[in-house]
Amino acid sequence: MVFRKLLSISLFLLCPFWIRAQNAEDYFHRGAQFYIWGQKEKSKAEVLTGLRLFPDDPKLNAMAGLLKEEQQEQPQPKPSSEKNDDQKQQQQQQQQQSQQNQSEQKQDSQQQDQNKQGQDQQQQQQQAQSQMGTNEQQQASQQKQSEAEQNDQKEQQAAAAAGQMTREQAERLLDSQKGQEKMLSLKQQGKPADRTRRIKDW
Repeated sequence: MVFRKLLSISLFLLCPFWIRAQNAEDYFHRGAQFYIWGQKEKSKAEVLTGLRLFPDDPKLNAMAGLLKEEQQEQPQPKPSSEKNDDQKQQQQQQQQQSQQNQSEQKQDSQQQDQNKQGQDQQQQQQQAQSQMGTNEQQQASQQKQSEAEQNDQKEQQAAAAAGQMTREQAERLLDSQKGQEKMLSLKQQGKPADRTRRIKDW
């Protein structure tokens, strides 16, 4: 029995003061405390309860006006149609961004292709120039050879006109004489005839 009395007294002492509120001041203070803690719905409920009991209290009326102003200033949730419009706008923006990205990628690829084409053209030009250079060298060497041949022909013609032998004719003549000398030397290698013998007259 004593335990129950102690329990009831401790519960009465532990209960917050706002449960036992009886006047307008208590409702105002509880509403202000909830407002400070950021619990605006509870603050509004306390103020409205206090106004029902004490409709002429100036502090409760001022607190109610403050809560109404804040509620009006807060952005109200958009209707579903506005949400859909926002989603559509976001999708359109994303599509535009993706299109811009694709166009930029295309431009980059086109620039790369143009750069490759330019490099290919430069390589072709360099190859053509090198081929032209080799062709010019070949033509120059051919011209030199033809000029040398023409000079040789002119020398031969001039020598023939003057009654002299040309170089080629002289070389042929020397070669033929060398061949004859070899033949003569071979004939002489045979046994020499003995001239001391007498020829028989019989």
